[in-house]
Amino acid sequence: MQDDQRYFDKNKAREKVCAGWLKEQGKSVRKPVLAAAVAGIGNGLGVIVQSALLAFIVQALIIDKVQWPTLINPLSGLFAVFILRAGCIYWQQTAGFEAGAKVRASIRQQLFDKFAALGPAAVKQRQSGELAAVTLEQVDALENYYSRYLPQHTIVGVLPILMIAVVMPVNWMVGLIFLLTGPLVPLFMALVGMGAASANRNQFLTMARMSGYFLDRLQGLTTLKLFGQAWRELDNINRIADGFREKTMAVLRIAFLSSAILEFFSAVAVALVAVYVGLGLLGQIHFGPAQTITLSEALFVLLLAPEFFMPLRQLAVYYHDKAAALGAADAILAILEQNNPIHLDKTGNHQSTKLIEFNQVSKCYGQRQVLTDIDLHISAGEKIALVGESGAGKTTLLNLLLGFEAATTGSVLLEGQAVSREHAAQSIAWTGQSAFIFYGSIRDNIALANPDASEESIIDAAIATGVSEFSEQLPEGLLTTVGERGFGLSGGQVQRIALARVFLKNADIILLDEPTANLDAANKIRLLDTIERLFNDKTLIIASHDEEVIKRMDRRTEIQQGRLLS
Repeated sequence: MQDDQRYFDKNKAREKVCAGWLKEQGKSVRKPVLAAAVAGIGNGLGVIVQSALLAFIVQALIIDKVQWPTLINPLSGLFAVFILRAGCIYWQQTAGFEAGAKVRASIRQQLFDKFAALGPAAVKQRQSGELAAVTLEQVDALENYYSRYLPQHTIVGVLPILMIAVVMPVNWMVGLIFLLTGPLVPLFMALVGMGAASANRNQFLTMARMSGYFLDRLQGLTTLKLFGQAWRELDNINRIADGFREKTMAVLRIAFLSSAILEFFSAVAVALVAVYVGLGLLGQIHFGPAQTITLSEALFVLLLAPEFFMPLRQLAVYYHDKAAALGAADAILAILEQNNPIHLDKTGNHQSTKLIEFNQVSKCYGQRQVLTDIDLHISAGEKIALVGESGAGKTTLLNLLLGFEAATTGSVLLEGQAVSREHAAQSIAWTGQSAFIFYGSIRDNIALANPDASEESIIDAAIATGVSEFSEQLPEGLLTTVGERGFGLSGGQVQRIALARVFLKNADIILLDEPTANLDAANKIRLLDTIERLFNDKTLIIASHDEEVIKRMDRRTEIQQGRLLS
């Protein structure tokens, strides 16, 4: 995505793609959108009847000197119209809200499904704060497009025409004023709002980047404080926030400018109607229907004049909801249009004595070659040490086996079948060197691997991995709440909880990525003894530099600069 105000101006094709996608999403909410539009049209028809009744009552009281009791029926009708209009407004609001809420839920589900399809390896290449901003703020920005703009677009196509058709027989001159001035509103709305989509897009893009930057710095606050850079980063955050302010003001300038212009034209049109009927009643105008105009006719068209422009003015206000939706749609589509990993089995399914097979596997990220011609076969029950310097390709190899990524060339087979994320999730238990501990109890963090596990199984996992050794010293045992990322626990305790998860899953294949990293010698030995005891009958693959880990494994497999050496 390009952060450029002229992006949409120079790339109209992209704007059409975004508009087409918004239209496609609207298919699922046609009924509530149509219901909101019908309710709005019903409210407009109520305005016509209300104006006619008010004009009749005023004429009867002032000119015809009719007594109040004879106006019971018109007054009752006026009261009924008030109730009807209130019901239509309520119906329009609730139907619009239903449409917006349904679309938001649908698009968020699409994003969540896309994140799951891309996998953690692809998602972590983008800032988590930016992804959160797209999923929350930018999806929310679509709501008003479906709840307000689309219904109003239909209302504007119907209601002004009905009003002109009603006014023409009463006073064709006023009808002609409506007919000539009405199109000026959408015309100037389009002219002024030409840059609205790109301005909104830039605002959303800046907001997403600001969210990502702020979250990154918040997560790394300890490092910033240790290096004395917290105040410098605060200045950077202020600068980015100021940039967001400027983008927001650019959007507001367009909104206020368009509103001022539209209010001017509608006010001029209403003034023309008022002057014409007023001078006609005073006998100062002698052309058109002004010569024979009555008070009820004059009052009727005068009451209807501002209401004629109301739907058009509302559309002008809601036009910025469309611009905001186009800007948000571009950011959302940037995620949804990413290609999912494609898992190709070029050798076909076949009978094999090997549990895991990498056949001539290569992996590229753009022009960067990460893995080259990897041939690796692992039998059931083997214990493999995956060795290599940082950046050699160990993590990429594990991501391919877990189905998080797809090989550029070659095939990865698991139990004789092309690896898929679903298959890998059933057969493999994995934990990295920095196991993530969620805010919650120790028990809930262990049960993450198998939420349906019995309480007895969870306790057995805690005992087997040594979690119970330290949890028993805590006030509430396994029910003790720990902070996010394991705040309040040591590195060794976090790794034991991670191993308890793996043990509880009871998978056939165990992948451990640097399990002894950041542990002292005593805790490292204890952890390795636990791993050896727990997974003696499993296929075990450990990525590590640690000589103590390597010597405990059956086979050493070394990767150097993306190539397999042994």
